[in-house]
Amino acid sequence: MKKVELSELFQSLEKLGLDRESVFQDQILKKLRNQWNEIVGEVFGKQSFPKTIDGKKLTVVCRHSMVAQEFEFLKADLLKKINAIAYPYVLEKIHFKTGNEFQNPRS
Repeated sequence: MKKVELSELFQSLEKLGLDRESVFQDQILKKLRNQWNEIVGEVFGKQSFPKTIDGKKLTVVCRHSMVAQEFEFLKADLLKKINAIAYPYVLEKIHFKTGNEFQNPRS
């Protein structure tokens, strides 16, 4: 197997229309989805999921407004846990939303 330098990999990705940040964001989102129950607990994990990362903001979709409200109270702690997983990428904001778009990809 041929060794590929990281810079070559990113150049190839750019040729495909992908930038480094979007690749990191996609990988972090997958990691957060896989570890979501450990981050928020199993009960809340079944009622929510990380939907998107846009820049430094994570959007979490919640099944019910009460879950979103509870997360608002826990926001600082959740951000610490999430950033420990996302390191070296740092998320600065979490947005919790409710609505019909709740389709947990893990359930």
